[in-house]
Amino acid sequence: MQIYNFFQYSEKIACSGLPKEEEFRYIKDAGYEMVISLSMPSDSVTLENEDKILADLGIPYFHIPVDANNPKVVDFEQFMALMKAFESYKIFIHCTKNCRLSTFIYLYHLITQKEVDERLLNQFCPPRKEWVTFRKKILEKYNITE
Repeated sequence: MQIYNFFQYSEKIACSGLPKEEEFRYIKDAGYEMVISLSMPSDSVTLENEDKILADLGIPYFHIPVDANNPKVVDFEQFMALMKAFESYKIFIHCTKNCRLSTFIYLYHLITQKEVDERLLNQFCPPRKEWVTFRKKILEKYNITE
């Protein structure tokens, strides 16, 4: 199964663009215990009943709608809180294309591992001004330099 823009960040965390409905069965069978979506309901591609699909599979689902044109620090703080609260879980995270998520995972790695991993940043999409600004806000908030 080839999930759009799939990236295995670690043994316990995988990221991708929006999975198709049938791919959520694969995600469950691969042992993922939780799904986080950063997609917006207004994105060009959505899966309307994602929460129901995952509930039917018995997988907890969390939705943090992140505006790709205006990411907010509070969005990242919610993401970090979920990652910490469920750090023992095998977690699958997605947005629409894995663009928003690439920046979130890059920052998550930088904050938790205290090291830069360039392969995580802008992996699937070119850098955009609003995301460079967002990244600087997060780094400043966490008092981290790249």
